[in-house]
Parts: sequence; structure tokens; C-alpha cells
Amino acid sequence: MYIPREFKIDDMKKILDFIDKNNFGMLLSIYKDEIYNTQIPLLLDNSENNLTLKGHMARANMQWYHAKNKNVAVLFTGPHHYISPLWYKDRDSVPTWDYMTVRLDGILEIMNSEETQEFLLELSKFYDQKWAVQGNDKRDYYAKMVLQIVAFRIKINKITCKYKLSQNRPEDMENIIINLQNIGDEDARLIAHYMKGEIRK
Repeated sequence: MYIPREFKIDDMKKILDFIDKNNFGMLLSIYKDEIYNTQIPLLLDNSENNLTLKGHMARANMQWYHAKNKNVAVLFTGPHHYISPLWYKDRDSVPTWDYMTVRLDGILEIMNSEETQEFLLELSKFYDQKWAVQGNDKRDYYAKMVLQIVAFRIKINKITCKYKLSQNRPEDMENIIINLQNIGDEDARLIAHYMKGEIRK
């Protein structure tokens, strides 16, 4: 990932918070010169300062088979928005886009049956506590569905984070924030919010 110095984020608390809020990631792997991708919800385990991602996919999706025990990348993307050159003091400027993204690299390992059951319950509790406590994991239909998926963990060995929030134009950031807030949609509001954080640093 190309990251100019102004946009590089190293603050681990910021990175973990970003993943927690944007944990529907894209798993990328390569097999025979073809790039495979699957979009899935992922849980981040930060216990003992060892970062591990956990996820699952359909057994029929052969990405898991081709990627097992190999290096993969996961992209997490957050809010993004068009930035108009009309918001700059220097009108001899061009349109651009502000955005936030995190990339995690690591080795993908397949979970065994017991680990898979534990992970799926953990995932259900994270997204739907009411459903998870009803004991549905003990029902026959659930057991049949579990056989149709493959759960995995990714032991993270590299973290890359980029917040492109107009930090390279400090003289324009306040006006960009005002214009984004005036637009009013959710991504514009969030980009403005994070830009304010960069100004306060």
C-alpha cells in the first residue's frame, strides 16, 4: 500500500479501534497468478499482544483451501468522500478523495472442529447476543450448516494503516471540514470528525 508520510498511522489504539468499527473485511490471496477475494465479518483477538483475525467462509469457496498456511492480506475500509478543489485557498488544484483503510498481513491457518464451534459462538455473541443465548448451536439444522463452512485464523505479521484526511493541506483543513459537514451524509460527517482529530494532534 502506497502511503505518503503525512497519511501514515502508527498509533495502535487508533488502528484497533478502526478495525473494531469496520470489521467487515476483504480477504485477499493469490493462487496460480489469480487474485482471490472474499468479503466477510472478522473478529480481532488482541490477547497477549498477539494480533489474530478470525473468520469463516463457505466450504464451497475454495479460497480457504488454496490459502491455507500461506500469506494473505485483509483490507478494512472506512468512511470516504470526494474533496472538491473549490474548498481550497489555491484554486489551481485538482479533485481528490479522502479515505481511511487498514491492511493486515499474516498466515492463514484452518481451525479444527472444536475451535470452529467456539469461534462461531463467539461471532454470534458479538453480532446477535439475543440469538446466541437461545441455544441454537445445539439444534440439528445448525450442526448441518456448520459442516458447510470453514473457519480460520490469521496470525498477523504486518500492519499498515492509511488515513488520507487532507493532512497535506493544513491551511485548508478547517474549510474542508465545514464543507463536509454541510453536505451532511454519513461518510462526509465521519471524515470531518476524523479530520478534526488530525488537527488536534
